[in-house]
Parts: sequence; C-alpha cells; structure tokens
Amino acid sequence: MENHVLMTDDMLWDYADGFLSDQDKKRVDAYLSRHPEWKTRLDIVLREKREMATLPLETPAPGFSDRVMAAWATEHLAAKAAAKGDDWIVRIIVVVFGLFVLTPVVAMVVAALQLSPEQTTTPAFEMPQVALPTVPLETWLDSAFLQYGLVLAFALIGLRFLDKVLRHQFAPQALA
Repeated sequence: MENHVLMTDDMLWDYADGFLSDQDKKRVDAYLSRHPEWKTRLDIVLREKREMATLPLETPAPGFSDRVMAAWATEHLAAKAAAKGDDWIVRIIVVVFGLFVLTPVVAMVVAALQLSPEQTTTPAFEMPQVALPTVPLETWLDSAFLQYGLVLAFALIGLRFLDKVLRHQFAPQALA
C-alpha cells in the first residue's frame, strides 16, 4: 500500500526543522525518494536555513520596547475614545422608545391629579371607589405624537444600520 502525501513547501520547512512526527517523516522520506524535484526543493530549504543561521542577530536600540508599548497604548486609547461616540444613535433610539412607554403613564398620573377631592375621599369604613384614569388604546395609537415618533425611531434605526454598513464597507480601505 502506497502512502499518499500532499507535499507543500510548508511541509518541507517542517521536515527541515524537525517538527514532523516519526510517521510523517517516514512518509516524506518515501515521497522524496520517488520525486527528485521535491528533493531539490528540500536542498534549497536546507541551504536557506543554514544561511539564516549564519546571520548575526541585531540587538534592538535602547528603549525600543518602551516606544513600541507607548505607541500601542496611545493608539489603543485613541481607538477607545473614538469608539465611545459610536453609539449616539442607539442612545437616541432608547430615549425615544422610553418616551413612548412613559407617555401613557404620565397621562394617567396627570388625569389622576385632576380628580376632585370629593372623588378621592370616602368615609373610613368604606373602601374608596376611585376608578383609575385610563387612556383608550385607540386614542393613543391614533395620536400624531406616536405616529411621528415611530417614523423618527425607524429613521434613527435606519441611520444606525447605514452607519454600520458604511463602517464595514470602508473599514478595509482605512487599514490599507
């Protein structure tokens, strides 16, 4: 049974560096014995490896790592500061929806405050029979405030979506 090996330059480098398991090394040896062109490539890899080993190692200039870390910290803080202002549209949407939720509650409180004292006071032995003021749902849904508010909210959501799309579309160009 013949061992099939998908030979790549990366595998040759791993073979030259001794990173392959014994089983993979045997497969590569068998493959190299059958394919002399890959044996030539291995010789080139080994020559490059020897040449790299003879290169002198340079020591970095004093303070190099401090400058790199300071530059990274400055860039990181600038990116963090820029990212803080990205959610302004979300905050506006939350405020608008919060107003829509609170509007009926405020309307009921105002209506309750407008009740006369006779309607709210009863003798101590009787249970108060005060009806809570209600805002009919049809009236609230037909209000221009709600309709324009929903249009505004959907417009803000659309702007947020457009902002994300444009950021995603132009992000690779900003890195280049």
